[in-house]
Order: sequence, then C-alpha cells, then structure tokens
Amino acid sequence: MNRMGMQGFMLAAAASAGSLAHAQSVNRRVADIPSTRFTMRVENVSTPRTLRLPKGGGLDMPLSAGVWAVHTGENPILVPGQLEPGRGLKGLAEAGMADGVDARLGKVPGVRSHGLMDQPMMRRPAKGAASMGMAAMADGAALMPTGDAMLMTGALVEATFEARPGDRLSFAFMLGHSNDGLIGPGASGIALFDASGRAVKGDVSSALGLWDAGTEVNEVPGVGRNQGMRQGAASAGDPERRPVRAMSEAEFGRQWPEARRIMRVTLTPRTP
Repeated sequence: MNRMGMQGFMLAAAASAGSLAHAQSVNRRVADIPSTRFTMRVENVSTPRTLRLPKGGGLDMPLSAGVWAVHTGENPILVPGQLEPGRGLKGLAEAGMADGVDARLGKVPGVRSHGLMDQPMMRRPAKGAASMGMAAMADGAALMPTGDAMLMTGALVEATFEARPGDRLSFAFMLGHSNDGLIGPGASGIALFDASGRAVKGDVSSALGLWDAGTEVNEVPGVGRNQGMRQGAASAGDPERRPVRAMSEAEFGRQWPEARRIMRVTLTPRTP
C-alpha cells in the first residue's frame, strides 16, 4: 500500500471509530435518562342524558374493561383508515373482551409495556354523602371496588406504568351501547412528554375520540338488540369488514355525543 493509500485507510478508520464512539455515547445518554412513573386515571363521566335516544329520553354509557399500551410509533391497538389488524380488536369492540388485545400486544413492535384496566372503583362516600349525592365524593376520597365487570357511570379505573421521552400512550374501551364502538386516542396515541422532555400531566381528555371498528353492522345507538349491553352472545350482529373510522363518519354518527362527555382521563407523573 502506498503512502496516500495508507493515509486514506487511517482517516477512514478514525472516522469509523469516531462514529462508533458517538453512537455509544448517545446510547449511554438514552439509557441514563431516568424513567418516569405515571398513574393514569380513567373515569366514566356519562350521565343518563349523555346518549340521546331517537324517541326521547337518554342513557348513560357503560364501558367495558380497557386495555392500554406504552409504545413508540403508531397506536398498536387501532389505526384509523386501516382494517382491524387481527390483534383482538373485534372482540373488544363487539363484546368488551379486552384480554384478547392485551394477550397480543407483547408481540407488537414498538410496544414497551401493556396491561388491562379491569378493576373498576368508586370513591368512598364522605360522611353524609347518602343525603347529598355524588357531589359529596371528594377527589381525594378513598377508593373501593365496585364489583362490576363494566366501568359504569361514576366509576374509575387506574393503571401505573413507566415511560421515557419519546414514549406514547394508547388505550381503548368498548362503548356499551354500540355494535363495535370504541373510545380512546387515535393513530398517534398520547405523547407522554413534551418537546422539552417534560412529563405530561393533568387532563388529556382532549385526545380522546369515538371509533367504529368496522367489524359489525351498526344499529341505532342505545337501541340495537345486537349491541354490547343487549346482545345475547358475543358473536351476535351482522359482520362487516371496513376500515376503522371516526364514529362521526359511520352510520348514525351524528347521534353520538362527544368523547369528553363519556370519559375523563388524567395523567399523574412521578419520578421513581
């Protein structure tokens, strides 16, 4: 090898070593970032007037058990505009079977952690609450199990998880008075950190939407005999195969209320 060739070789080797050192340094910095522990609280805030019925009157909105995932990239539970991906979304949307989705999330690329929200709780009534109603249940009151499988009006569920900057949160619950309806964030999920790396906290309900899973033909909300709260079997209803879409774009879409009238979601970050 001549002198010029040797110099080129040495320069290339130095550049390669520099790149490797930089990559290792970046990886160490990422690994050194402490995780943040979040508590997510999901509350059913619907009332007997939330879902207006076509012949008058109204209904509250029972919700199924939910499933959550901390992930990078797109929502691993549902993606608007795409067909149900075969990860259990059909069972969740039609019959509230959140465990089917949870069982598959561990194999989805980009999912860092996941779990169920299937233990509904109620705030323990304050002294004298029996005569004053729900308003007497302070936010700081102790919680007690409801004993229900569904997340009913006034009840809440919580999940605790750890995340780092760049992580996002997605979750989904079945809408009890729908054929295959869901409530949760859309394609991007919810960012758990802002652009400066600060953990997001407080009410994030503005990220919620109502979604039609596209797996069962829709009936009039709150009336159809094949809907979650009235169906005789999990497989009841006429099947269809359509992409996930916003509920406002589905049949009877205008009869559905805003997501914030059904659910409130708050995040509380704590450094472990």
